[in-house]
Amino acid sequence: MQLRSNDEANPAQRILRAVVASRPGAWVSKRALHRIDMLAYRVAPGRIPPSQWLAAVPVGLLTTTGARSGKPHTVPLLVTTLESGWGVIASNYGSGRPPAWFFNLRAHPIASLELDGVAHRVRAEQVHGVEKERVREAALGWYRGYMAYEERAGGRDLGFFVLHPEHD
Repeated sequence: MQLRSNDEANPAQRILRAVVASRPGAWVSKRALHRIDMLAYRVAPGRIPPSQWLAAVPVGLLTTTGARSGKPHTVPLLVTTLESGWGVIASNYGSGRPPAWFFNLRAHPIASLELDGVAHRVRAEQVHGVEKERVREAALGWYRGYMAYEERAGGRDLGFFVLHPEHD
């Protein structure tokens, strides 16, 4: 499956990305998209999540340890490749509150990231300044909706992380 940056996306993919970035689209996506991806993952583990092949953006499955429960939680996220690992943004579709995985990574930075059926053990680092901008620019290359999320979040720092590979 070919991934396509903003400039390479076909008209259908551009429309889908714009709809998800809109306020109503984000509301629906926040409640449904991860459920569809996780259902597909349970039915066919190791396969590409539906949101990746529909929008042609890189989607990975991040498994964190619950900050309070200590139980594993898996969520699909847009993931950007960086020189030092992978970048993820805790946008929560522009909500005023960060997603649960944001708190999970801050409490337990060791996690697992599955990309294209391959699981990677990672260590999360919340980044600021130049590193934050590097993650932001890489993500905006795939999905401009993050700009709308930043506006809607009302000044909340979205939470930018670099997931560094951990080698055993």
